[in-house]
Amino acid sequence: MANIFKKMVDKLSGYSDEDFVDYDEDYDYDNASSDQYEEQADFEQSNFSNFVQEPIMQPRAERKSADHKVVPLKSNVGAQQLIIIEPDRIESAKKVIDHLRSGHTVICNIERVDRDVAQRVIDYISGSVYAMDGSVKPIDSRHLTFVAAPRSVTLLDKETAPQPQSSAQEHFRMAR
Repeated sequence: MANIFKKMVDKLSGYSDEDFVDYDEDYDYDNASSDQYEEQADFEQSNFSNFVQEPIMQPRAERKSADHKVVPLKSNVGAQQLIIIEPDRIESAKKVIDHLRSGHTVICNIERVDRDVAQRVIDYISGSVYAMDGSVKPIDSRHLTFVAAPRSVTLLDKETAPQPQSSAQEHFRMAR
């Protein structure tokens, strides 16, 4: 029964006992002389003449600090600029976006611009500022003057600005 099971496993696995490499029982391994190996290991140097010797890797020499190039970065400290533009067409609205990409805050006045062109300019600037994670806020009540700021600038209005306390209120609170 075990023999049938073994034959079935051998057929399914594709492995049989005949393929198994085992020690030759008739051969005496203890009496094998080491001369057999030396005779087979006799190689001629001419067989190796076609081989190319690989280059030996040398450790990389340390560079001096003078070899490194130092590139100064622009400092944004004190470099904030406020740009005032009257965008009267899409090309000038592109200039507004270029200033915003440079990190400048831009005030746009569209009072003297045709109503249809003004709407396209506002849409263009608003969409671009939104894509850059900036912010746009109207300055006047008619929404004809607005400020556009890059992501690095926070715009606050009456509702979002912190209310400063007057010195009289502060003095009164401290007196209590």
